[in-house]
Amino acid sequence: METIDPKQELAFIKKIMTDSRKSVICNGKTFILWGILVTIGLIGSYFSIKSNVQSVMNWMWPLLMGLGWVITIITESRSARESKTKTFAAKILASVWIGCGIAMTIIGFVGSVSGAYNPLYINPLISNIMAVGFLITGILYGKTWISLISLGWWAGAIVMFFWTGLYTFLLMSAMMIFFLIIPGVFMFKQYKKELITG
Repeated sequence: METIDPKQELAFIKKIMTDSRKSVICNGKTFILWGILVTIGLIGSYFSIKSNVQSVMNWMWPLLMGLGWVITIITESRSARESKTKTFAAKILASVWIGCGIAMTIIGFVGSVSGAYNPLYINPLISNIMAVGFLITGILYGKTWISLISLGWWAGAIVMFFWTGLYTFLLMSAMMIFFLIIPGVFMFKQYKKELITG
């Protein structure tokens, strides 16, 4: 049985982290896109339920999520073609968010349609997945502030598990803006700055 040298293992991990920092693996565009689409959906859901026209949600969410997936697949495919090198860390990060995205889509659509749980629990469940995604992203990206965003998602999830009223749509909208869109904009600015400085 082949024994692994701890020093080699540590060197491999350090190489992954170095690759992550040298290569821009998260430009924030996808965070901005999904943040905007989901915020529109959440605010739309709030007002449609308030106005007793819940039929709006039957077409609004599939349209928004379908649009999000199509744009994401096109932009990520284009980025992959244009990128000459794809670091191991970048592959891990892409896999993490694809997995999170699929899990959230299943929770949002399949779980609620099947009646497995009250639709009001969709937001806290999704918030938990977002927290895990940000925790891993921060570690791979080498940015503590990104990992700390996960605390906001977890705190929001706890609140929404206890506060299951209609206003959770507004709370989740605020979380999307502060914990997804704004960080995405900040990441994009850093990305542009790194492109200029090389």
